[in-house]
Amino acid sequence: MKHPQGRSGFTMMELVVVISILAILAGTLIPRVANRMASARDARRLADIHAVRDALDQFYLDHGHWPASHANSSYGGWDVTQDGDFVPELVEKGYLSEPPRDPVNDDTYHYRYYVFEKGQYGCKGDGAYFVLGIKNFETAEFAEKNAGFFKCAERNWGDEFAYVTGGGASYR
Repeated sequence: MKHPQGRSGFTMMELVVVISILAILAGTLIPRVANRMASARDARRLADIHAVRDALDQFYLDHGHWPASHANSSYGGWDVTQDGDFVPELVEKGYLSEPPRDPVNDDTYHYRYYVFEKGQYGCKGDGAYFVLGIKNFETAEFAEKNAGFFKCAERNWGDEFAYVTGGGASYR
């Protein structure tokens, strides 16, 4: 049996065109996928902080005080997620099933918690109060929609965090 003279397969030019088209498609899709992944991490951050906030409120109702923050001197005394010791009392006493941890959990992206004394920074309240925040979001759109708020007469934590909340004190 004889084989036809012409070669079967793709020419070099056809391969170059196909590879070029695939490269263009990949170049347009990869940033979209990366942005969606960053948005998903931001949504998880917000869900984590709401879960911690709920656990803190329940802890306070049960015990009459906020759980102690484990000061990390590298972060101005804040209890931070990077050191693996973020509000451990909430896990130990069953208010959270596992320690919350930022999806990236580095110096740029992490959670912070601190318990301040009554009246500190001009906050009004019956006792100590807490501040809980997300240091940064990855996407500007998510940050714009989810700013959070906690401030006292002498300090606005909203200027320090991408998202902040607190409890036990008020501005007025």
